[in-house]
Amino acid sequence: MDNPTVFISYSHDDAQHEAWVLKLATDLRSHGVNAILDQWDLRLGSDLRFFMENGLSASNLVLCICSEEYVKKVNSGLHGAGYEGMVMSQTLLSNAKSEFIISIVRNINSTQKVPLAFGSKLYIDFSNDTQYVAKYWELLERIYGEDLKKKPPLGENPFSMQLSKKIAAKTKTETVLYHSPAMDGTVTFRFDNNNGIYAIGNGEYSFNTRWSRAGNNTIHAYGLIGYIPGVTTIPDIAYIYNFDYSSKARTIKTGEIIILENQHRHFAAIKLGPVKSSNHGHSYDEMTFEYHIYYPE
Repeated sequence: MDNPTVFISYSHDDAQHEAWVLKLATDLRSHGVNAILDQWDLRLGSDLRFFMENGLSASNLVLCICSEEYVKKVNSGLHGAGYEGMVMSQTLLSNAKSEFIISIVRNINSTQKVPLAFGSKLYIDFSNDTQYVAKYWELLERIYGEDLKKKPPLGENPFSMQLSKKIAAKTKTETVLYHSPAMDGTVTFRFDNNNGIYAIGNGEYSFNTRWSRAGNNTIHAYGLIGYIPGVTTIPDIAYIYNFDYSSKARTIKTGEIIILENQHRHFAAIKLGPVKSSNHGHSYDEMTFEYHIYYPE
């Protein structure tokens, strides 16, 4: 969805809570989400129930701001929040939209974080204001479906193939030795195997690092590479645009940093560790590198 529509359901606990909900709705609209909020869309003289029913039916998702008062009202069926809860419960019970509701927890001290009708559905906890940006990004990912892109694609069953294909399948399964799915990590591998390729990350945030022999504690790196000689600290994402991306091959030394860009325009920082070269006194080629994939947290 280019511009998903969300209906915001909440209780008018106090002026401070209403202001927080208004900020959330404003932030969402600034990022392309068509947020429906009574503070904007319910005009003087409008029918309250019509506004609720029409907003719920016209929306792709409903954001339920689950404060202490909101949970009480929905559980008891009181006031506007209670009526909205009844309408949403009917939707859940009919199983028409099983992922229709996103619960947002705010100002709750009790163990029951969401209304009983919502069952065991997961929620996003916005209780800590210092984590607002991280939780807000998590919410945006859910609204736009970006959270699904973290999941790697499903491969073929290697045992369903004919015998003539099993050797190729076995070779492919062995590539798991050259893959670290984590977003941060340190790896050590023999780059004289697997064509010098080691994969990091997953989904849209996956990168194929590629290396070849140069010498002890030096190596050739290939790809869409950013490089500044002598940089030895993994930089903040705001600084990576200062790197030089004019070459697709670099020779780097232990301790130096390169930035990789993948086909989805995401970035990863690589810090080279020790390198062993079979041309310089070692029995095989081996390298270590530390990496960080720039992913909104």
